Amino acid sequence: MIRKYKTGDERYIARIYHDAIFQLAVGDYSQEQLQAWANPPVNCDHWRSRCETKKPFVKELDGHVVGFIELDPDGHIDCTYVDPAYSKQGVMSEIMCAIKKEAKQRNIRRLFAEVSKTARPFFERQGFVWIRDEDNFVRMEWYR
Repeated sequence: MIRKYKTGDERYIARIYHDAIFQLAVGDYSQEQLQAWANPPVNCDHWRSRCETKKPFVKELDGHVVGFIELDPDGHIDCTYVDPAYSKQGVMSEIMCAIKKEAKQRNIRRLFAEVSKTARPFFERQGFVWIRDEDNFVRMEWYR
């Protein structure tokens, strides 16, 4: 099931963020970079506040959130993370499909994101176009 964030999801989202960075991005970044990106400990209070504002789209499976994507009103896609146990199983594609539908309903004409080296192939498969490297992230845009 793809749905919007609801209170309580932040405990999954906080863990997914941390685990995805330290398990999925480990081949693309140094330990120092990973620590700077997602310095432990996991902070559920931070994520609750962020999620109450951003209202991310989540994939729920067996009562647990297994992935999430944030869509800002201007078409900016912010956090895009999947539980490593569900990586490469279509979870993020399902959520991105919901994001694209929502963007169309809101008349958002352009989606864009700054993504990690790890996420770049996913975004390219979704129709985003690489623009340029920015530090350790890639700026990508998708046009309808």
